[in-house]
Amino acid sequence: MLPPVDIAYITDELRKCSRGLVEAFEDRNGDADPDPQVLLKALDDLFERLRLLEDAAPGHLSLDGDNPPTLKSIGTLGDHGIDLLARLAVLAGSLLSPQRVRDIEELALPFACWIARRGGELGYLEPVVNGAANLANRLVRPSELGQLYGLLTEVVNAVDPPIPQEAVSADPTHPWRVLLINRAIVATRSHQPVLMEEAFESIVENLPDEAARFFREGMEQMDALNYPPQVREVMRRFHEKWCGQRVLH
Repeated sequence: MLPPVDIAYITDELRKCSRGLVEAFEDRNGDADPDPQVLLKALDDLFERLRLLEDAAPGHLSLDGDNPPTLKSIGTLGDHGIDLLARLAVLAGSLLSPQRVRDIEELALPFACWIARRGGELGYLEPVVNGAANLANRLVRPSELGQLYGLLTEVVNAVDPPIPQEAVSADPTHPWRVLLINRAIVATRSHQPVLMEEAFESIVENLPDEAARFFREGMEQMDALNYPPQVREVMRRFHEKWCGQRVLH
């Protein structure tokens, strides 16, 4: 099941996780830094402010009466919230089970989509990419993977414009590059050719240096994981175009 893009849901899930986190912190006599209650209070305050935007129509956003935020400020609040979630997940890693850490990490994706739907640009991608990867790893049904692809596309479309240019010559682990690769893998696992075409073209356009390797590895997975014919056909076309042998005359 995918998490809904809803501030109330994110708040409720965070409270469920926070009970065990605070108890674990207290059991260790506060031997952790920072205090999780400080991070949780900051997130609670942020979500309370953002709740005021939940039902606002585009062009009528307001946080403080007659002082509506700009789209840039919404993006800034989004990055702040993603940073707080990431810091909370790191802290949970030293106090809770890996599953509870993943529960916190996965909240970054619906939160990022909530910000994107209100016009905010996303500048801090790594926690969002990590949370989405957790979700992708536990989803099996193609229909759910198709929905996850939709959420990842919202994130892709909301990324702060300078980031893709910065990532062109960056190392392969840059969050923007990982986001595009993971989205293409999710599209493949959704068994929907239309999504595959869109995701594959995005890799060709934005990551041409990685295209050949991606399609080569994709073809290897076609037989290993017994993908249906329509999926194989899309992968085959892109593989032939980008990995086919070129004969010199």
